[in-house]
Amino acid sequence: MLLQDVLDAPDLGIRLLHGAAALTRPVHRACTTDMPDPTRYVSTGSVVFTGLVWRRAPEDSEVFVAHLVRSGVAAVAAGEALFGEVPADFVDACVRHDLPLLAVPDEVPFSRVIEFMTRQWSGARMDRLQTGLARQRRLLAAFADGHALDDLLARLCREFDVPAWLFTATGTLVAGNGPVDETAVDAICTTALTTPRFPATTGGGHTVLPVGAALRDRTTAWFLALGPGTAGPEECLDAFTELATVAALERVRREDRRRAVWETSDARHLADVVGAAHPSGTPLVAVVVERAPAATPEQRIALRAAVHDALPSCVTGIDAGGRVVAVVPGTGSCIITALGRRLGRLTPALAGGRIAAGVSGTCAGESIDGGIRSAQAAAAIAREDADQVSVRAAELDSAVGLLAAVPDRVRRAFADRTLGQVLDYDRRSRAGLMTTLEAFLDCDGSWRRTADRLHLHPNTVRYRIGRVEALTGRNLAHTGDRLDVFLAVRALT
Repeated sequence: MLLQDVLDAPDLGIRLLHGAAALTRPVHRACTTDMPDPTRYVSTGSVVFTGLVWRRAPEDSEVFVAHLVRSGVAAVAAGEALFGEVPADFVDACVRHDLPLLAVPDEVPFSRVIEFMTRQWSGARMDRLQTGLARQRRLLAAFADGHALDDLLARLCREFDVPAWLFTATGTLVAGNGPVDETAVDAICTTALTTPRFPATTGGGHTVLPVGAALRDRTTAWFLALGPGTAGPEECLDAFTELATVAALERVRREDRRRAVWETSDARHLADVVGAAHPSGTPLVAVVVERAPAATPEQRIALRAAVHDALPSCVTGIDAGGRVVAVVPGTGSCIITALGRRLGRLTPALAGGRIAAGVSGTCAGESIDGGIRSAQAAAAIAREDADQVSVRAAELDSAVGLLAAVPDRVRRAFADRTLGQVLDYDRRSRAGLMTTLEAFLDCDGSWRRTADRLHLHPNTVRYRIGRVEALTGRNLAHTGDRLDVFLAVRALT
């Protein structure tokens, strides 16, 4: 009901003393208090009835009204029985704080006014319930007739003149009406994954509603987001809450279809499934995603679903290590961007866990297995990153790129085993063997060019390289030995 409804009741005789602009403001509850500090006894959006018993001096009015404003009440109704009228100091305090003020005649008990308001609220709730049931029946009937969620969402958006979107937890759009930028989606996902109760409001003013049992496992949940400024009208929230019920049915239906596809594809080799899904010659990228610590079966299913949300056209499987393996058409850079942003949105719901992902370079059908292996190596590197969600690219177009795909601890062990004695020798004697070795390799093994670069005599270069060969047991005139030492140097950078 509205404040205007209370003034319009002829048998109450209530008058407005301040706040005409608030007469169309909805109120949801009423309470009575005469405590000097009413904070504990009032609630946001309520009309507070007071007999002014707490007023001992004019300055008490300022304190009482300030408490009401901080509590977010919608209006205050003051009885005239005690003083014969509402004191001017109380009126002035309400004007200063812009708190709507009603005057209740001395012959009208508060109980009669509250009873009138309760009847109004009960009737309004019954009307809303009947309207909501009718709307939900229409939505369910349209859904059963094959209307898409996009169509149903668009209908409500037109009816209430608000934009709205249906998202997965990764921020992937299921249905929507109107543009929304990625920053707003980030805020919507963060709010949806962290709020203790719904509906919730983001810092940007979007209202977030759950779809189904959203508080159970939020990493697989869907959420409805309404455009800024739509949190107030109850009928609007009711309508979109009813749509969320229909969306929950669609979510379950999609999950059932996805599980059926998984069961079929898991019985075959992943490369065969990819070949059937994408024409020969399609540029493909392999992705490997894992949770740390090791995922439970339920978490693995949720992670696989999240990968499908983040990469809608992918084909997935589970490798021997329990990691999610996906193959998706596209380029590595685009896949890395999409995966990093969308999986990154799950961070608030990971409860201290981590997600590591590796992305291969572009591969064709016959090289999918190799792409998966390179993505697994990149995921191993991502696993050692400090970030809660890390996505690493596999760069395997050179020997150095191959080395980068090796886990850090393996590269460090290789470098130490190959060059450890050279490094120790330099630390003890400051002989400059590593500086000379790096210049020698960079100059393609040319004594003269190395000497010129370092401003040394060629014999000094020969002596230092000889010491390196003695300490490493490698002959740098041989291609294989030079490659070992070159990779060990690069492993140190």
